[in-house]
Amino acid sequence: MLKRLWLILGPVFCALLMVTALLFFYPINHKHNYTEEKKAAVSLNAEGFKSRTKKQEALSDPQHRFVPYFGSSEWLRFDVVHPAVLAEKYDRNYRPYFLGERGAASLNQYFGMQQILPELKDNTAVYVVSPQWFTKKGYDSSAFQQFFNSDQLNSFIANHQQDAASQYAAKRLLQQYPNVAFQSVVTKISQGKKISGFDQSLNQFVSHLVQREDALFSNLATRTNGNYDKKVKKRLQDLPDQFSYEKLEEIATAEAKVKTNNNDLGISNHFYNTRLKMKLKKLKGFQKNESYVQSPEYNDLQLVLDQFAKSRTNVIFVIPPVNAKWMKYTGLSQEKYEQAVQKIRYQLESQGFTNIADFSKDGDQPYFMEDTIHMGWNGWLAFDKAVNPFVTKAEKAPTYHLNDRFFSKDWAQYKGTPDEFK
Repeated sequence: MLKRLWLILGPVFCALLMVTALLFFYPINHKHNYTEEKKAAVSLNAEGFKSRTKKQEALSDPQHRFVPYFGSSEWLRFDVVHPAVLAEKYDRNYRPYFLGERGAASLNQYFGMQQILPELKDNTAVYVVSPQWFTKKGYDSSAFQQFFNSDQLNSFIANHQQDAASQYAAKRLLQQYPNVAFQSVVTKISQGKKISGFDQSLNQFVSHLVQREDALFSNLATRTNGNYDKKVKKRLQDLPDQFSYEKLEEIATAEAKVKTNNNDLGISNHFYNTRLKMKLKKLKGFQKNESYVQSPEYNDLQLVLDQFAKSRTNVIFVIPPVNAKWMKYTGLSQEKYEQAVQKIRYQLESQGFTNIADFSKDGDQPYFMEDTIHMGWNGWLAFDKAVNPFVTKAEKAPTYHLNDRFFSKDWAQYKGTPDEFK
């Protein structure tokens, strides 16, 4: 009986041992390849977001400076003056490395940061804060899980501290992923308890395997992605060799006119045809009761701020607008939108994060938006005027003054004047 069982299961067991051995000894120190790094920087898919190897390879390249641009679906709005196109065409002293896609918000960004803490330390970053993230119910668990993986978990456990930030992060992780691996360890962290030596050793062992698995398979995430060739490299010929905002605005405006000519909302034809046209009547006034003032996202944002402060990262925060015509059509209150922006700004500025490019009132500017909520064309040029000088200078971070009160439910639900919050 045992012999028959071995004949059946033996090969499987041996194969598992071989795979484990391969992963355990697989090297993770790859040579830097600038072309591949540029492709990874604009891949903008869930696999690229979760891959530690790809991010570390680019962000640690000693010969080429990649800067993390944290955000969500706005990075996918490629046009002739997209940040990646401008940086490549005019050979700037940096290249943006885009982190985020539709559905990614502050909680995902925080756990993703755990994989690249050495690369964040004393460096520069760009962070888009979209008020649309700040819904009453907060982050959807399925969206969170899409961008979360084992390596982020292992990194968080290895990096955590017995402080308010780690406790809050662990609690949020258990809410979004109740059956997460190392559940008992995450629970201990959420309770402010010290984890055992065995927990640390087991986490380190699993982390060792997971990182090597990522190193082995990470190239698949970018080799099949054609964003760099199709959406960046291909557009370089459309820009003048001599940099000029005046000329760039002419080119951007001309392109925008052609690509938004089938509707009265200033929305790209493709977005209008595929996402809005068939259901436009049903969407009239649907946001009249929407507000972004009360949301657990304010607490999640504090996690990101806490990590930037610990890493001494100098950050510029970008606050995008909503298409003004779309706002009027759907009934979204400009007053409530600005109230949310003021709350976000207070949370940033009161803690020393004073580098802010606030475009929240620019949704009515000509060809500033590509669709309902995402900047494009002249919006990207305004973005570039604020962000490029900041990133180019690469100055040291200011002194931050963190306030753990921003982790409280009271702050998440607060809807009064921000500077009167007690």
